[in-house]
Amino acid sequence: MKKIFYFVSLSLLLVNCSSDDSDANPDPYILETIIGSWAYDTVTINGENFLYQHTDGCVKDLFQFYNEEGKEFDFEEDYVSNCSNCAECAITSTNLRWDLRGNIVDLYFGEQLITQLEILEVDETLIEYKRVFDFDNDGLNDEVVITGIPYDPYDEFD
Repeated sequence: MKKIFYFVSLSLLLVNCSSDDSDANPDPYILETIIGSWAYDTVTINGENFLYQHTDGCVKDLFQFYNEEGKEFDFEEDYVSNCSNCAECAITSTNLRWDLRGNIVDLYFGEQLITQLEILEVDETLIEYKRVFDFDNDGLNDEVVITGIPYDPYDEFD
């Protein structure tokens, strides 16, 4: 399962989605509710559901949406590296800028659109989003649905 996450994370950085020039207004409920820190809970790939496997004894792998002074529209993803030459529980982080159009989150590295997340559900207890991309490199797009649960190990959010 960790390998699945690493592939999803790596593809998040490497896959460039085509830009939709739509000027859809952000959904105000989603704009407010996604702000926070979320631990990965489940991953569903083409309808097959997996419980996310966190590294025992370490901080859970997580993603965070910020929108405050100094971190305006900042998206951060942290996961335990689990590499042979890394310290135990070493964290790898990715920081991107995010923008919300309707229920679509666009993630950017600088001005470059990296990927899009379709928010399927969000409230104070759960976030669920979907990405469609070629997960298994077979030339066909796969539907990947991620759920997250509130998790704020560093007390950054109220």
